[in-house]
Amino acid sequence: MRSRWLTACIGVALLSLAEFGTPVTAPVIAADNAGAEFMPICPMPTCLSPQVTTKSGIGTANAMIEAKVSPEAAEKWCAIHKPRYKYCVKDEVKMGRTGNKSLYRASADCVAGRMTPIDGNTYTYIGVWEDGPGKGRPKFTTTNGQFPHTKWDETGVRLHPDGTITGWGGGSPNLAAQWEVLCAGAPAPAVKASQPLAQASQPATQTQPPVQLRPDQLRQASTETQLQTADFGTPEATAKIAAKAGFVDIVGLKLGTPLKAALDALKAHNPNLVMESLAMAMPSYEALPGVVMTPLLMSKKRTNTSAPEEKEHVGLLITMAPSEPFVWGMWREVSNEKEESRPTIETVQAGLRKKYGQESVKDVGNRLIWMYDAQGQQVPAAKANEVITKCAGTWTLGQSMPYSQMQWGYFDKQIVGGYFSGSYGKDNMNGLCQSYSHVVAEYMASTPIGKTSPPLVANVKVVAMNRQLEASGVTASHTLLISEALKLAEKRKGQAEKREIPKF
Repeated sequence: MRSRWLTACIGVALLSLAEFGTPVTAPVIAADNAGAEFMPICPMPTCLSPQVTTKSGIGTANAMIEAKVSPEAAEKWCAIHKPRYKYCVKDEVKMGRTGNKSLYRASADCVAGRMTPIDGNTYTYIGVWEDGPGKGRPKFTTTNGQFPHTKWDETGVRLHPDGTITGWGGGSPNLAAQWEVLCAGAPAPAVKASQPLAQASQPATQTQPPVQLRPDQLRQASTETQLQTADFGTPEATAKIAAKAGFVDIVGLKLGTPLKAALDALKAHNPNLVMESLAMAMPSYEALPGVVMTPLLMSKKRTNTSAPEEKEHVGLLITMAPSEPFVWGMWREVSNEKEESRPTIETVQAGLRKKYGQESVKDVGNRLIWMYDAQGQQVPAAKANEVITKCAGTWTLGQSMPYSQMQWGYFDKQIVGGYFSGSYGKDNMNGLCQSYSHVVAEYMASTPIGKTSPPLVANVKVVAMNRQLEASGVTASHTLLISEALKLAEKRKGQAEKREIPKF
């Protein structure tokens, strides 16, 4: 069978960053020629793991390990990865490299079977993995739905779009490795009759600590390219842009549609669709108490449609507070399970062109791209290619949805750092990246084995995004957060100045 499938470059890059290699099986990793021990927090070869500085109660009810990045380890890492940066060692030691922590701490009650690893969440030991790559190694569950833990092959790593690791967890080599360090030599805890692992995906019962903005993030806001005007970047301007965004749709659901109307339209399209929010995985912001950011809703994968053997997966990208929730992006993926129900490539392309017109760009492989300016006029190939090339790194998400790696960090990065957070708040493209909309269609096709047939399409994904609406909504959210964070910082400064001077 010959199959063809083109995935967006950003998705491939993030998957490559997130996948673990060989699981860490040794309890503690020894440093070269030094006999030092390292906290096994990240088995990827590019990671700089912290060196164990304190161990106590290993294998008992009070097991604890602390670790920091050592100058010696940082020096070796810098020599390989940043040989020309003279402040590399100093920065890596100060930042703690992999997780931006100056001190890593993990603890466990090896008797009761509870562990608090470096991600700060609480996990309960429920036995060992029965098969697969984790067979025989510790397995955990948690009541906190924010942390993935239901599959061994989940990486348990949360990434920003730039590849920075922001947290660990999950039923991954990472969790098992930390338990094996903390509880080395201890008998396996008794496993109580408990809920099935599958039930652990219930909504969170624990609350993630609110995000506090750092001084450098507030300073960057004062130097960034200002986007907010009467026509852009305010709740009122975002609503006006949304009202003009309906020239692009998927299954009749137009971009710019208010969220409630969009959900009603999806229900009418397919009553089986159940949309789930990413909001529970979004942290609150200390400066915005009570404000819930809901950037994304997704259906369950492989939801039945009205057609036999057809499955679909739908997602909505939503503008956030203080704007009203409007759909600025959407995707729909359709799969046909049986060969006899699969269309040819020519049939799929003809259907797409009937709806969207002749594509702006026919990309390498099985991808078609339609691009439009802010007035809904289609953009020719040369301009479309320029926009894609220059702006893929600025957009919250690339042309195609890497939804398998969707995390709150994609959105948090721009809420905190602004629309141009990837370029330190500067618009180096002079307005290019927040001025267009596009539709991207990708399909997977294969020739049936042993049959005389053209390639048949098993899967089609169509993504539509209005970058002007996206950028205006992000700017409004970012402006609100920075404004309130500055007020909070000033208040705390005033409180500190009123405190009594200690006697010396």
